[in-house]
Amino acid sequence: MSIGKIKRNKQESIKEFWINPREKIKIFISSKCGDKGKYDNIRKELKKAIENTNLVKVYLFEEETASTLTASQHYLWALEDSDVCLFLIDNKDGIPEGVQKEIDTAQKYKIKSLYYFCDERSTEKTVLEQSLMGATFAKSKTVHKFDDLLEEGFQAIINDIITVYLSYCRGRLVSKTEDDDDTVYKVEIIKDTNYREPIIPKTVIENIDKCKDYILKKTVGFSSKKLLGEDIKTSQLDEWGVQFLSVLFDRKSIMNFNTGMFLETLKELHNDDSFKIVSLRWQAIQSYFMDNIEDSVKQLTEALNIAKLTEQPTWIIQDILIDLRNQYSILDAINNRYGDSSAQKELDENDEAVYYPILDRINNSLQEKYIKELYKEKIKSPYSITLGNNFDQYGSLLASTFIIAFYNGSLTHIVLFYNKIKEFLFYLTCKYSNWNIRRDLFKLVIFSENESEIERVKTVYPEILNNMNGVDAAEIMEFCNNQPISFKRMSSQLKAFGAVGYYLNDTDYAIYEAQILNNIKEWVTNEKKILAMGINIFKCLSEVAERISQDTLAEICCIFMENNYVYWFTDMFKFIAKKINLNKMNNSSAKKLIQNIMIILDNKDKREQIEHAPHFMYALRKQNEKITEPLDKKIAEYFPQFYNDIYRLETTKALKDDFPQFIQKYVEKIKENNDEQGKNGRFFGHGTRYIETIRNILLDEKCTYSAELMDELIIAVKNTLLISKEGLPIKLDAVNLMICIIVRYPEDYKRNIKIFNEIIEQKENIKDTGPELFSSNIDEIALKIAVVLLEIAMGQESYAAFLEYMSYIQNDIPTILSVERLLITYLDLEDTIQFPKNIEIIVLQNILQWLREDSLEVRFAATKLLFMLIRNPENSELINQKIVELVNTDCVYIKNLIIRQMYRANGISGKTQDYIISKCKNDSCFVVRMACKEVQDNYKIQYNTTV
Repeated sequence: MSIGKIKRNKQESIKEFWINPREKIKIFISSKCGDKGKYDNIRKELKKAIENTNLVKVYLFEEETASTLTASQHYLWALEDSDVCLFLIDNKDGIPEGVQKEIDTAQKYKIKSLYYFCDERSTEKTVLEQSLMGATFAKSKTVHKFDDLLEEGFQAIINDIITVYLSYCRGRLVSKTEDDDDTVYKVEIIKDTNYREPIIPKTVIENIDKCKDYILKKTVGFSSKKLLGEDIKTSQLDEWGVQFLSVLFDRKSIMNFNTGMFLETLKELHNDDSFKIVSLRWQAIQSYFMDNIEDSVKQLTEALNIAKLTEQPTWIIQDILIDLRNQYSILDAINNRYGDSSAQKELDENDEAVYYPILDRINNSLQEKYIKELYKEKIKSPYSITLGNNFDQYGSLLASTFIIAFYNGSLTHIVLFYNKIKEFLFYLTCKYSNWNIRRDLFKLVIFSENESEIERVKTVYPEILNNMNGVDAAEIMEFCNNQPISFKRMSSQLKAFGAVGYYLNDTDYAIYEAQILNNIKEWVTNEKKILAMGINIFKCLSEVAERISQDTLAEICCIFMENNYVYWFTDMFKFIAKKINLNKMNNSSAKKLIQNIMIILDNKDKREQIEHAPHFMYALRKQNEKITEPLDKKIAEYFPQFYNDIYRLETTKALKDDFPQFIQKYVEKIKENNDEQGKNGRFFGHGTRYIETIRNILLDEKCTYSAELMDELIIAVKNTLLISKEGLPIKLDAVNLMICIIVRYPEDYKRNIKIFNEIIEQKENIKDTGPELFSSNIDEIALKIAVVLLEIAMGQESYAAFLEYMSYIQNDIPTILSVERLLITYLDLEDTIQFPKNIEIIVLQNILQWLREDSLEVRFAATKLLFMLIRNPENSELINQKIVELVNTDCVYIKNLIIRQMYRANGISGKTQDYIISKCKNDSCFVVRMACKEVQDNYKIQYNTTV
């Protein structure tokens, strides 16, 4: 063959290689379709042009073959599997519902997206285009002719591919493997004379690729790189480990794990004495996963005795003792016992620190690696993007921790492996915004049953619930079945139902509601009930009460009262106050509930429980006077002081007679507190915030008050500020009351102008003189800001002081919350009230920062302030944009606030309102859909349900 021919063949081969890459980029084209016109044509032509590069595979829904999947499942799953999504939107046509779902999915899974808008027929920007402003959002561009979408869309894909490659060549995309140093994390297993022999053969821990692969698939979603090739290091123990991991994470029964055959494998790896102990420990593990704690304790006790007789190393004895202590703890909960077990006492008496050789070192290596990688992430160049990862090392370390516990039969450390995975998922959420990882973190947090941790994760990661759908919620509910202990499984299910019940689809919700309610009723009627379960019941019901019928909720409350469960009465009364509505249940259910409450009132011992949470009584009275009339008489008989004080204040119809009397009564209390607080070094807290209560009374416009009463009030509150030793919260209430009088009672203000001026002249004397115990961690700078707001209300120039003080409160959550409440309280006095322009600019700048805080309370208050600042038309465009952004990204509480405020606030555009409705009427959260429909019905807006 000639050289020329060889050369030509090689050129042809190279040409063929370049136009047939091994992998292709998957692109999803999203737009209105099925019009048999311009959209269908542009989609077809664009697909053809892009695929002609042979670099790309394009998905078009209309060109797919028939499928057993629903249309929605088909195109949304295809989108989830895509690398890039190209959105084509005509401003005039707006955003169809199907396209909106695709936008939501792309944002949820962080799919790279390119947005093209056409303004040929309408130059008015869509709400979506306005919401994409900012460096953190997807790329968007406007074209002026619809036909230009073909060339622009094609060019965008090619340009993006070239840009990414050029960035890599110029060092802006940094390979993660460049500076990896995994030698630090290799743990050598050597014989240690302190422990007589290694705790696991070296060959075992070096051959665990299948366990590692399982762990990586469960956490990061893909396999170890090594398993993609042929060099797989595995062993029999590795094979057994994968089977048991399925028991932990895949809801497989322990009956599917052949413990007997597994022990035959272990027998070859242990000496005789060690195997006797490990065999018993594995019998205990089997008993545990069969929900037989008594047998588990017996087997662990026998293992402990053998370990002592054969003089096993201290760490083995301690490890068995820890297992025993934890099993005793579960057994005590089952039997409603409390106290230290013999195992705990023996651990306390042992002088040697608890230490688990090798395992502790691996755990330390994991923590060290987490910290090192997060540190590197924090200090990396802002112009660099990291390619690749080193998850393989994490998989190896995590698999090692599991296999060591697995090999030694350490029940505690096997169960703790859930926490190891949870910690790894948390580390991943700190580095990556992957939705699946955050959902799985939430799943493990719920499984751990830590109530405060569940709430904190919901607050810090609002996108978890914002992006959750029925499938995700059902998966979280189902994961609770991995808990083998029946009462702990029920506890986990209650917490999960409370956390995600609003996100279950109607079919799954009906199944889980029936299951949860049945479990509650069975627990209530069970004579051998586990008392520790009771604390979870009303917490769960509170979290999902809007989706449960009021008759059912009333029935559960009645069952608790009829069975005399006094221990949970306080929780129940608080639940009734917040979640029960007599007007939304059948008349028979309402009467039965009231009758049961009256029976409690007639019993002296039970009646005492009401004193801890009496507010439910006036909550019910305000709902329905007719049904609660007999209850009202009982309250007057048994709680005369409460009846004539807060109860009457909340329920009175004789406002003109009662309100002045209450103000006079509370003014006397304020005077008394001014005199007594701090006297002789004695400080006290307040069950009632008298100044704040008076302010709330004054906000009712139906009453007028005598000049004498108002003057007496103003003097008393002035003394609270300038003379008394009241703490910060009370003095903040005092400033708020003074501002209220300026705005709502101008005649009383003018008559007492000297007193107000005196307060401003002596403002340096307004200090937090109370003990820190009553300050709620609020910095005194909040009080200075409050006084500045008082000056502003009086018409004084206070820009410089306000700017200075606001700069001091950053990163101080309690103080930020306090200042937000001050601002809301000020603006809430009148619908038309506004800050001076220079003050408003400072407030708006701070709000934009607060909207990015982890604290839900801070974000919620900041959102309320947005709706108040939109009174100024100059803020309208910015605030409309922020409202849309919040609806797209924040949680159910923020969405509900926006839904209920958007028609009340002048300045929210019709386009923004329509966008919010289109998003929220199909939201995955039941409460958001419910609120959306209620608001639409209230404002008589046309509504076609699609949920």
